[in-house]
Amino acid sequence: MKILICAAGSGGHIYPALSLAQSLQAADKNIKILFLSNKKAISKNIFEKIDYKVFTADFISPYTAKQTNPFKFFLKNLGFLLKFSTEAIKVFFLIIQIKPDVVIGFGGIISIAAISFARLIGIPTLIHEQNIVPGIANKLISVYATKVAVGFKQSSKYFKRDSVFTGNPIRQDFEKIDKAIACKSLGFEKNIFTLLVFGGSQGSRFLNTCFTQAIEKLEYNLKDCLQIIHISGTMDVSALVDFYQNQNIKAKVFSYCSKMSIAYSAADIVIGRAGAGTINELCFFAKPAIFIPYPHASGHQKVNAEFMQKHGAACLLLENNLTADNLQKEIRHLIEKKDVLSRMSQKSGELFVPGAESKLAQLVLAMAKK
Repeated sequence: MKILICAAGSGGHIYPALSLAQSLQAADKNIKILFLSNKKAISKNIFEKIDYKVFTADFISPYTAKQTNPFKFFLKNLGFLLKFSTEAIKVFFLIIQIKPDVVIGFGGIISIAAISFARLIGIPTLIHEQNIVPGIANKLISVYATKVAVGFKQSSKYFKRDSVFTGNPIRQDFEKIDKAIACKSLGFEKNIFTLLVFGGSQGSRFLNTCFTQAIEKLEYNLKDCLQIIHISGTMDVSALVDFYQNQNIKAKVFSYCSKMSIAYSAADIVIGRAGAGTINELCFFAKPAIFIPYPHASGHQKVNAEFMQKHGAACLLLENNLTADNLQKEIRHLIEKKDVLSRMSQKSGELFVPGAESKLAQLVLAMAKK
């Protein structure tokens, strides 16, 4: 049995796909898993560490900014249309060549081509939506897919068809570690308040800048009671190291962290974006958060963050209204209000949906056997 999984562009798409692949092989060791991804650095960095056959297609994103002149809008998207056509043809012949039993899409342009062509030649297809509000790609191809699975029950209303609630697969290398052990491995003290800051799998310069400005505004007595794990992306690493040294704050700065179980387990609060993958991971580790959603990408991160805020598991600050002053006030409030932090942690843990990868794997296997 061959399964083709399409996932690219961010850890939020790729890590759930990898978790599904591992669950499928745990259920049947004879299953052959193949991946279709893109050539972006984040995709390459993740896939080069695993032992799966990965095919690539070099799709580019369309121009989506508002444009009153239709002709100019067409011209700006001409390169996208030409590139999409040539890469889609490659995907079509790839599917014919490998003859998968099921094709699965985790969103993005790459899934549009693969799911559409697979259905055209009679191969069962499944799409999985990780966010509450579906991305454009998944909404488009949901009408063609054999089945639609969702990570949040609230997502079902956005699809004009039935969907299956599975939850979001969690990375299978994740494990909950005692805070004292996690802190020790980082060279931290277990009784010191620990902040984990990161802007998703690709980092965020805006978040890096705003957070350091907020830390500067904290009183010295609070700075003395802080230790920080800062995952910055490839940008700003040396500047952040210098900043924390100048502020006399114990910190670990990473461009990318391969040991996220340690980072999450050590943290008392997480500050970052609100992608579906991040939210799922926070709920698994029962961590409270201050979310600063990425304001673009159809605004789906804002809806994700509002869901967590509504359930008492997170605070929400919008980027267009964010200042260093209101961020530091939120940080200080949670440092000082241990009872609030404890309730948020409890609520976060209650939102985790266990076994999502197994539910999704069983759905795929049932489709393959029909």
